[in-house]
Amino acid sequence: MNIKPECIVCLMNQGLKVSRLLQLDDRQSKEVLDTTAKIVLEHDMDVTPPQIADVIYRSISEITGLDDPVAVSKMQATKLALSVDKRLVKSIEDATKFSVIGNVIDFGAQEQFDLNEMIADYFHHPFAINDTSIFIEELENAKEIVIIGDNVGEHIFDQWLIEKILERYDVHVNYFVRGKPIINDVTLEDTEILQSCATVIDTGVGTPGYDLSGANRESLEIFEKADIVISKGMGNFESLYGETERSIYYLFTVKCNVVAEQIGQPVKSMIFKRV
Repeated sequence: MNIKPECIVCLMNQGLKVSRLLQLDDRQSKEVLDTTAKIVLEHDMDVTPPQIADVIYRSISEITGLDDPVAVSKMQATKLALSVDKRLVKSIEDATKFSVIGNVIDFGAQEQFDLNEMIADYFHHPFAINDTSIFIEELENAKEIVIIGDNVGEHIFDQWLIEKILERYDVHVNYFVRGKPIINDVTLEDTEILQSCATVIDTGVGTPGYDLSGANRESLEIFEKADIVISKGMGNFESLYGETERSIYYLFTVKCNVVAEQIGQPVKSMIFKRV
């Protein structure tokens, strides 16, 4: 999914948010914003938002000297997710709903949502697009699943979904993570909690989305042969939608107008769409 003019504003805003998070002085903040603007100008409109975000965040790391500029935000997100009452999850359907609600934990999103408010307001709301019944049917014969992870904190809710799947089905679950820190996306270092229920795969991808052109051979082979692939979050949607012929379940909360227009549903909609 190629960038739109609205994405440019979002990318500039991310530069400012990182500056505020790190409490940079005015000089460094301006350097971050100037560099972000320069990177945007150097790219045409035929790239995806995650591809540009990758370049921007690498530059922010160079300016600040921090390999993981939003590490503090990631720790806070994990603590928040772990505080949620897991006893609410009684079925695969419940776990799927929590997994998509957890997608609101997103430092890079244009619009920010309160996790506890989303749980209270949306847990009993229907998906705007709901292919759960097809998913359950495919689970009956599936032997291998891929879940492409998105954000730190959200991965806690993904764990609940994996556990509920394994309670009913004899399947092997691979959980894909980024190859290096980028925004608040999940990496190998963040996924110790998942080791007991899934094989965690370092995809080698440095963008905030599973970019097929940057993925390592191991993850590509697993991606292609898996019986079911679940793509979590907007970054993965932006990277994969229309870029592969294999079937994918897109599981995310709509958090910007660009994706809302693409998927045909309003902001805050919960999506579980098989393509």
